[in-house]
Amino acid sequence: MAVHIFVVNEANYDVCFHKGIVGLPEPKESRNEESIFDGLLSRMACIKENDYILMYITGSMILKGVWKADGYPFYDTERIWDDKVYPFRCKIKTTDFCFESALRLNDINDLLNSNKIWTWALRRPSGSNAMFAISDQEFEILINEYLKINPFSLNQWRILAPYPFHDSNIIEQIHMDGNTPKYEYSVMTYLNYGFSTGSFRSIFGNYTDHLCYVPTNLGKEMDILLMYGHPQNKNQILSYDIVEVKRDKFDEKALTQLIGYESWFLQKKVSGDMNMLRTTAIAKSFSPDVIDYVSKRKEFENKTVKLIRYSCDNDRNFKLECIFK
Repeated sequence: MAVHIFVVNEANYDVCFHKGIVGLPEPKESRNEESIFDGLLSRMACIKENDYILMYITGSMILKGVWKADGYPFYDTERIWDDKVYPFRCKIKTTDFCFESALRLNDINDLLNSNKIWTWALRRPSGSNAMFAISDQEFEILINEYLKINPFSLNQWRILAPYPFHDSNIIEQIHMDGNTPKYEYSVMTYLNYGFSTGSFRSIFGNYTDHLCYVPTNLGKEMDILLMYGHPQNKNQILSYDIVEVKRDKFDEKALTQLIGYESWFLQKKVSGDMNMLRTTAIAKSFSPDVIDYVSKRKEFENKTVKLIRYSCDNDRNFKLECIFK
């Protein structure tokens, strides 16, 4: 499962802790407000029930936790934080990990510098730093660091004034242009929600971890990264699938970007083992040059790029169809 980090200030953390809820702020007014709105939706759509949730507090630069998602995320404009409305929300519940001492940013940076964790990044290429996710493997490393500085206890924190239940309504908030998701972020919301709820396992198999907007040292983020763990050893990742998404046509520029991610990942993460890595392109359509390239690549190099076409009907039902694998 993915583990989600919410970036909050001290005052807002107190509200989160007291009411058992986390949230992302409403988008600032701009000509791209709808796109930014769906961008925030797409991040929240990654959360599923019982995913772990931690909070990074900006002023004191510490990581506090550990909670679990209590149900699925939702959109709600009732004001509960003092500074602004945080309408993209998820309820949280306590866990057995009741740590009094928090992890400092310096501790986390030490883990980054030693390559023990790699998806943690407070500064994101996309500009959004209110929430991000790390892998389950990295979470286990953070838990070990917590345990080093905390006596283990089975005590639980108490959420004193739990926020009331709210139906999940993320999909209903997506901006549409007719029967097509209006922005790339809109498509990402559908995909992240589907990956989180297991809707696409018939196409992608039994992935064990799903991350979105994964940072690289190329100055860009991979749209989606699927991880496939060993069925008998959850700490061993057997393979990965890098997914690149476009709202409209997947062209040569997008393909170059995907192949660039593949090359970087092969070198940095899997020691050149091609058997550990797959690549997938998702779009409404594909240029003839892209289809020609992936066909020749499979024939001459025995390397595949899975091409998946998405569609959406008038009832907002989102579907994927594999056209090349």
